[in-house]
Amino acid sequence: MKRTSNWSNWIEIKEAKLPQRDNGPFNHLGIYQICAVNSKGKQIPIPRLAGVDKTGVIYIGRSGFSNQRTYRTIAVRIREFDNKQHSGGITYAKAEPIINKRRRYKKHRLQVRAKFLSTKEDICAAELHALSEYHSKYGELPPCNSTRPKS
Repeated sequence: MKRTSNWSNWIEIKEAKLPQRDNGPFNHLGIYQICAVNSKGKQIPIPRLAGVDKTGVIYIGRSGFSNQRTYRTIAVRIREFDNKQHSGGITYAKAEPIINKRRRYKKHRLQVRAKFLSTKEDICAAELHALSEYHSKYGELPPCNSTRPKS
């Protein structure tokens, strides 16, 4: 299994959600971020309460864990997001018709990056750290996150 403490490169959401049988690159455990990019692939900055998020992160999440009977990889969680079977995906789907009317979001698409981790403790700690860091920097969570996990 691929494990790293660094973020992967940003890739298109359609590639990130590929199943293992199709050699999907995100069929591992860990945490992930989803961002909005314009038609040229450039991240769309998002004004936040305490600054502008230049990376355009709309969601920070995690996979399931290997000790669960049926665990969900990052690719599975991204498919759930994209199919509106996930709270962040539902929030995004409700906002999408509105943001599509904004010039900066015309023809936007979503990209994903991940940190691959193997243990439940590492995954939970990394998600909490990423969300806490975002909140500390911008004064709020990413737009499609509704809660911050407990420590």
